[in-house]
Amino acid sequence: MKKIVLVCSILLFGLMLNAQPPTYHDLMILFTEGNYKKLVKQAEKYTLKDATKDDPMAYYWLGKGLYKLSFQNIKDEEFENAYKDGITYLGKCKKKDKTAEVFEKEIDFFHEVKSSIMEQIMNEITLKQYKKAIEWCKRIYLIFPDDVATKYMDAACKYQLNDQTGAAILWNECQKPLEKMQSIDQLNETEKDFFCYAITKNLGFMKEFKQQNMAKLVGQKANMWFSENSDFQQAYESVK
Repeated sequence: MKKIVLVCSILLFGLMLNAQPPTYHDLMILFTEGNYKKLVKQAEKYTLKDATKDDPMAYYWLGKGLYKLSFQNIKDEEFENAYKDGITYLGKCKKKDKTAEVFEKEIDFFHEVKSSIMEQIMNEITLKQYKKAIEWCKRIYLIFPDDVATKYMDAACKYQLNDQTGAAILWNECQKPLEKMQSIDQLNETEKDFFCYAITKNLGFMKEFKQQNMAKLVGQKANMWFSENSDFQQAYESVK
């Protein structure tokens, strides 16, 4: 009888261990060591296992590993799209993170990634590659689907491509979220500069598209944050 109880206890303990969510301690160690290639390989296994394939943390580590790997000068065809693939997996993490627990815990990293994509967008705009800039905006939407600054930048690019209707749709989508915004203190400097640039460009486009009242309201709101930016002030003065 004692043997039966012992066997049952061992089996129950084993089931309890299997039921516990993984800590991904192995992935944390690999990240700390800077062994991103091995991290990616190991994290990918978690995304394929039945027990962890729906765990957002598995996709977070895979996305983070690929993102970090993309900045290393590794000449390997397998990882030639590491940057974009990393963003894709971080988007999957966001989608599977129903409670936003992972997103909130790792918010600084997600903002780091967003800032990096914003720099890509600004580079494309400098080269007047507006279609490519829009594609990068879509990458931000994977992680920050309701990001107001990105939507305004998307609208500006669409307008430059003579898609005024598409730009107007985004302007309307942004109206209420912009009205509700009380602060941009949670944004880093790259995000703030990006937001200011996007608003500044759109004020001129709204005026040109005979949306003077909208431009005035947007400018009035943004003036709370960008009053010291000369380019913004010039655009705002033109729509008052």
